[in-house]
Amino acid sequence: MSVRKSGARLPAQDDWGQLGPAMRALPNNRWRAFVEFYLLETFANVNKNNYGALANAARKAGFSGNARHIGWRMIRDDRIIAAVAEESRKIVRAGAPEAAKALLDLVRDPDHPGHTRAIAMVMARTDPEVQHTDLQITHKVVDRDVEALEELTAARALGATREKLIELFGGNYLPRLERLEAAESERRATNAKIIDVEAADV
Repeated sequence: MSVRKSGARLPAQDDWGQLGPAMRALPNNRWRAFVEFYLLETFANVNKNNYGALANAARKAGFSGNARHIGWRMIRDDRIIAAVAEESRKIVRAGAPEAAKALLDLVRDPDHPGHTRAIAMVMARTDPEVQHTDLQITHKVVDRDVEALEELTAARALGATREKLIELFGGNYLPRLERLEAAESERRATNAKIIDVEAADV
């Protein structure tokens, strides 16, 4: 087993730093260099408004002419925008260890204002709470005719005229309701007679 000596260079690898689809879709390597230099300028720039990053990226990528104008035109190209977003996501993901360390620093500092929230964030990601919701749904099937008969009875109790009833239920549906109403009244009357006969027998 061979051990690499301290300070020795790693062997070259052709597949290191493979580009994503948005970077590969750019017209040439100069455009790709612009994206890389722009990101380097952005992340290394101490000036908060990122002044001069576009011009410096265009200049370093090898574009000739007015660097500020070229940089401004480049950053408005949809292909460049997609490539910058793609590479930025990689940088953010690569910063996960730093973010994790910063979060743990908050957890370890009980005097920090964000200490409690940091604990909650860690717990939520390592041992998330499981919530159970018990839903009970009751389906009530209402017979349209039964419902309409109840409305008809209520309307009559309020003194609705026949014209008003026709307006409420329609000229075709009202006679049907009245037939149903008559049948229901006859059924109740029959039941009442049977009850009276049974009571008399007792």
